[in-house]
Amino acid sequence: MRAKYSTGWPGKIKEMIILLMGPMGCGKTTIGKLLATKSGWPFYDGDDFHPPENVAKMQGGIALTDEDRWVWLETLRELIAQLLQEGTNAILACSALKQAYRDILGVDQKTVITVYLQGSFELLRKRVSERQHPYMSKELLQSQLDTLEEPAGGLTADIAASPEIIVDRIMDELKLMSGIKRSFPAAMTEKITQRKSKMETRDIGLIGLAVMGQNLVINMERNGFGVAVYNRSSQTTADFINGAAAGKNISGTYSVEELLAALKKPRKIMIMVKAGAPVDAVIAQLKPHLMPGDLVLDGGNSHFSDTDRRCREMEALGIHYLGVGVSGGEEGALWGPSIMPGGTRKAYALVEPILRAIAARVDEEPCVAWMGPRGAGHLVKMVHNAIEYGDMQLIAEAYDLLNRGLGLSARQIQEVFSQWKEGPLSSYIIEITAKIFTVIDEETNNPLLEMILDQAGQKGTGRWTVQAALDLGIPVSTISAAIDARMISSYRQERQEAALAFPLPVLPLAHHHDALIRTLGDALYVAKICSYAQGMALLRLASAEYDYSLDFCEIARIWRGGCIIRARLLDDIRAAFQEKPDLANLLLAPFFRDALLLRQEALREIVSLAVKAGIPLPGMSASLAYFDSYRSPRLPTNLIQAQRDYFGAHTYRRVDREGVFHTQWAHNQSAGSY
Repeated sequence: MRAKYSTGWPGKIKEMIILLMGPMGCGKTTIGKLLATKSGWPFYDGDDFHPPENVAKMQGGIALTDEDRWVWLETLRELIAQLLQEGTNAILACSALKQAYRDILGVDQKTVITVYLQGSFELLRKRVSERQHPYMSKELLQSQLDTLEEPAGGLTADIAASPEIIVDRIMDELKLMSGIKRSFPAAMTEKITQRKSKMETRDIGLIGLAVMGQNLVINMERNGFGVAVYNRSSQTTADFINGAAAGKNISGTYSVEELLAALKKPRKIMIMVKAGAPVDAVIAQLKPHLMPGDLVLDGGNSHFSDTDRRCREMEALGIHYLGVGVSGGEEGALWGPSIMPGGTRKAYALVEPILRAIAARVDEEPCVAWMGPRGAGHLVKMVHNAIEYGDMQLIAEAYDLLNRGLGLSARQIQEVFSQWKEGPLSSYIIEITAKIFTVIDEETNNPLLEMILDQAGQKGTGRWTVQAALDLGIPVSTISAAIDARMISSYRQERQEAALAFPLPVLPLAHHHDALIRTLGDALYVAKICSYAQGMALLRLASAEYDYSLDFCEIARIWRGGCIIRARLLDDIRAAFQEKPDLANLLLAPFFRDALLLRQEALREIVSLAVKAGIPLPGMSASLAYFDSYRSPRLPTNLIQAQRDYFGAHTYRRVDREGVFHTQWAHNQSAGSY
């Protein structure tokens, strides 16, 4: 027999054959040799027992038939029987792709135990392609996968993990399975003890190591929590562990099973992957390994309705689930974001200490609070992002007016924004905007802003907000205008053609610069109030519709720090809801009513000047129209109702009495109520 590393396992133990199985490229030989070295058991490579005609076929790219394999399998069966009869424990590498083949080998998962080395087609193909002297043609991989019948028992190891991790796990697991105390070499006993000391010690696990995920992990570790991480790309995990996470209380894992084994119970796992199908895919990976009482957190920008569904599905299994809005970008994730969790209170309590520790702080208060059940947290985050859309658009319009209308340079505009960030307009976005104007492009020596293409992207939360508003029947005109503006920016080629078709120059604004800049600041403030009012009104209606019971005072509080829309204005919004928790619209709060009465003329003047100059202000115009519409006791929609009734018999109601009415307009005959 062609045994390798045949030193025998020290001590008397029950006979066992470990059958390392799987298709080509799974690492049977590499792992078998390493396992033999660490255990002291002899290793046999099943390929060494193929008859010459089989070897010739495989090297020629010809798949073996069952008849080809019978002689080979019978030889291996005799080897196994002889080893067991002699009381010799051994490791055998053999593809054993079909259950029928394993039956021939005498696999009973007691004395002959399978370790299935499982991996994706892409990883297997990559490994086979990298072999310099393959035993068999790489074209046979697909044939082997087509033949493969995964074993029902035994162990399964994810080959994305390192061979060392796989071998340690095999030794640990098989020791537990047999229930027999085994005698390991002293060095091995020490290594296993060290490995076990690392298991079930991490406070939280995180899946998804893009920049946001990595920064959240470092934030958690810096605040005293041990973290285990997993990424579908093992290279990404390794790079992070050997880079930013080096020397920290952070463990890299290379399979979902290994991740969960590293966590304290009840286990807490945070998902940081792209919204939609990827989140469902990760949950599907986790489900078979979760236990009642475990907690899954989705920290991405999932749609709140998806979170509603996932909460119900997971809670039905006894597994806690939180949809967690996280705002603040990469820097916020690292140093303190605003965090908006939604789910059950019990689920939030499990992870509250971690979230409070990593959140931004304002006036010693952490910018995190339980938002409500199910998708409440992701709804709040969605509307937060939509308000952000509106805010950015309004600021961009102010820049356009200063640049094209007044002809100010980047340096002069930077001075304007630096003044604004010290007053009522003070906010994170105003602050970073002022900094943007100072950056010079190294290639052209021009302000970098002037070299950036005027096409804005979007990730979907703004569009979701407008769709939700339409479903609920509530206007969010400033937010909608901001999304429209981004969309029309994407038609750049058509805009260039239209500019040639309509060669109308932008007319310079014939106003004193300082006075107009003050007016523009007031106009921007009014428009921002209208944008925030629309977002908060949407949250109020959605809270009632979806039974979320949102606390708007708390929402304003946690938005004051860490998040993208943090602004001085939020202190006033919080105060408004403290004074009147059931406030229907921010415009009606005394503070904002007075601010609008004082400054609304400024918004009218700026919109009028821009219209005459040919400078589009879709956001500011929408804010002004929203304000005027909301304060109008009577709107021209009575005519729209008459038109609808004329062509579609949609009926109407009257101002002077109750009831629903329809008129035969063409015949000028009025019908009674019904």
